[in-house]
Amino acid sequence: MSEYQYYEFQAIDRPLTDEEQQAVAQLSSRVEPHPRQAVFVYHWSGFPGNSHDILAKYYDAMLYMANWGGRQLMFRFPMSALDLEQAQAYCQPPIIQDYLSLSTGGEYATLNVEFHPQDNYDWIDGEGWLPAMLSLRDDILHGDYRMLYLAWLGVTEFEDLLDSVQEPPVPPGLKDLSPALRTFIDFFEIDEMLVQVAAEASGQRQTEFQDWLRQAISRLPREERDAFLLRLAQREVSISAKLHRCLRQVAPLPEPEALPRRTVGQLVRETEECREREQRRRAEEAEAKRIRDLKALAQRECETWTQVFALFEQMQAKPYDEAVRLLAKLRDLAEYKGEEAAFLQCLNRIYEQYSRRSALLRRLREAGLHQS
Repeated sequence: MSEYQYYEFQAIDRPLTDEEQQAVAQLSSRVEPHPRQAVFVYHWSGFPGNSHDILAKYYDAMLYMANWGGRQLMFRFPMSALDLEQAQAYCQPPIIQDYLSLSTGGEYATLNVEFHPQDNYDWIDGEGWLPAMLSLRDDILHGDYRMLYLAWLGVTEFEDLLDSVQEPPVPPGLKDLSPALRTFIDFFEIDEMLVQVAAEASGQRQTEFQDWLRQAISRLPREERDAFLLRLAQREVSISAKLHRCLRQVAPLPEPEALPRRTVGQLVRETEECREREQRRRAEEAEAKRIRDLKALAQRECETWTQVFALFEQMQAKPYDEAVRLLAKLRDLAEYKGEEAAFLQCLNRIYEQYSRRSALLRRLREAGLHQS
């Protein structure tokens, strides 16, 4: 299988100028100038530039994926719109930063989520992933850190963290994930069971009600309100996120009751226990269905035997396959009823009667239907 590497960049806050588009196009003949997007696909070579630098200079989002398992998602944020301290709480302890990190430079902060499992070659297609996750950038700017928490969970599957390491703040709303968050989980292949367990400590997502908005806005000095209106009229980038950040500072939303922070060890143990319960539940459901099917088959046992012999007489591959499938079900029914001896007698007669039909006998043996 040949290599496949996919890079996609997206400009959200503003389009690239003509000069910037040409600068990006100079990186590779594989990309056409575009004010909002650049896509690079490689099968035998690699990206000629530094994706982090390209993002920091021109774009607001970048996605990378490779068919050997590499996955990366980066967002660039205006420093003035991001609560850096709260966001950085999810990049701890320091070992986490090999997978989930926030860096700053100039007017921007860059979030990098990066996982590189080895020897995981598979057929993939990079198109569509980044557009489906772009809204997560705006979520973070508005104080919704569910993506950051999910990324932290994903690290625990790759890195052997100490059992005593505590989880970061559990954001509300983990039990009600948006399509973008579900895409994020799929993209980075985060354990769904682990997410389910972690969500048990997550409260309901808070809604910014009109009365809270009015109260928060009323606390802003008039000069500051007028300044925000002017910036809004001038279409300032990320003005909504900046206003929401300011409002939460003057009139914080009430926090849900905080549960004790769990450790990595607790999350792992609870996930394994949950997985075992789910396996038992599925096994019980499968067994109950098997019993129902056998009882239904018992009502038409004679007709099924007649059908088996009719299929034998067609002397063709597909009828043979169907006959063997029905015989396997009749064997299971005999075991359920405690009539294995009677079934073996019938099976022995089939071997004797059709001893010259090698194709049929081969199918019987492959299905585990051996004569005694």
